[in-house]
Amino acid sequence: MLKRSAILASTAAAAAFGFMGLTATPAQAIDNVTCRDGAGYTEIFNEKRHCFANAGRADVWITNVYEIRANNNNITIWYRYGTGGIAQTQLNKNQNWTNINPRITVEDIQIH
Repeated sequence: MLKRSAILASTAAAAAFGFMGLTATPAQAIDNVTCRDGAGYTEIFNEKRHCFANAGRADVWITNVYEIRANNNNITIWYRYGTGGIAQTQLNKNQNWTNINPRITVEDIQIH
């Protein structure tokens, strides 16, 4: 009986260790934050101003975009014009993409 208990205990310990080894680390996630002038957040403009902070990548769907400001971040955005294919561009810290015409739909954003 003692041998069986020891086997069960070691099996349980191995299973617990295995689960600990498979536990994912928290993903870096962009936060959609309240816009504040001078805060340095990445900003995307359409009928309103959308602001993002922290490194990571996020799926978004922001239509009718006419301006993007990287501010204190290096960013990559994935976008499309109308029903066309997806394209991507990078903006480095303090770069702006202004007067976007025709306007675009931003589908993904990554802050590096």
